[in-house]
Amino acid sequence: MVGNLGILGEASNEKRNQRIIKLRDAFNDERINTVQQVAKLSGYTVKTVAKWAQDGNIPLLDEENGATIVPLTKQNQRSINEKRQLEHINYLSMIFNKQEAITVAVCAQKMNYPEVTIIAWAREGDVPLLVGANETLVPLNDTNTPAWL
Repeated sequence: MVGNLGILGEASNEKRNQRIIKLRDAFNDERINTVQQVAKLSGYTVKTVAKWAQDGNIPLLDEENGATIVPLTKQNQRSINEKRQLEHINYLSMIFNKQEAITVAVCAQKMNYPEVTIIAWAREGDVPLLVGANETLVPLNDTNTPAWL
């Protein structure tokens, strides 16, 4: 019986490690930024997600106190895949120019990324998403103004 409990413990630890790896991957891909966001998406408690972030040395932000779960260091900072990020920015620009999504909220919903990530990509890619009646996230210019605007 004791041997079976050891196997169950190993299996449980393996699942936990897989969750931490998935958490790191989602953090690096800019899908998640806060502990509360992960808790809402995953169904786990904020306390559990915070423990995974601590154990995985992932500097997720805690919205309640405005601090990261673990201190941000050179070793644990977000490692963004630049090629993938460029693909996301190009897709964002394409859906904006085709009028499939023209606001931050709709783009976030369509792309399944947080609004803060969409805003960062729009700024990086000079995509003038609409944020108000006559207001764009980045200034309009000769190269980013779509024909329909």
